[in-house]
Amino acid sequence: MTHSSFLQDQLEITELLEGDQVTLKLNGALSVTTVPQFRQSVQPFLDRKLAAIVLDFEGVTKIVSRGVGAAIDMAVQAKKQGGKLLLRNVGKYGRSLYIQGVHLVAEVPELEGFEP
Repeated sequence: MTHSSFLQDQLEITELLEGDQVTLKLNGALSVTTVPQFRQSVQPFLDRKLAAIVLDFEGVTKIVSRGVGAAIDMAVQAKKQGGKLLLRNVGKYGRSLYIQGVHLVAEVPELEGFEP
């Protein structure tokens, strides 16, 4: 894979705020070049100390370890503030997320009872 392929990655994030919970629908790649945008989009909701931040992975086309690391960091921050981070529709990324330990800090209903 050439470095230039990362430069073509794009991520769109749609926000749906309902009371004390926000759902962020991710559409595109969660890659080296889009992780900063991902963090910038989630941080304001962490700062507001919402009860729950839901990341919907249904539209994710690629995820790299840096993206998983960002989700773990966000889950830890939310937990420290009394909130929680939930991941939904992880689909084909479930195994990778499990191996990297996301389920240890975030709620991932699809991974309950999962064995790699």
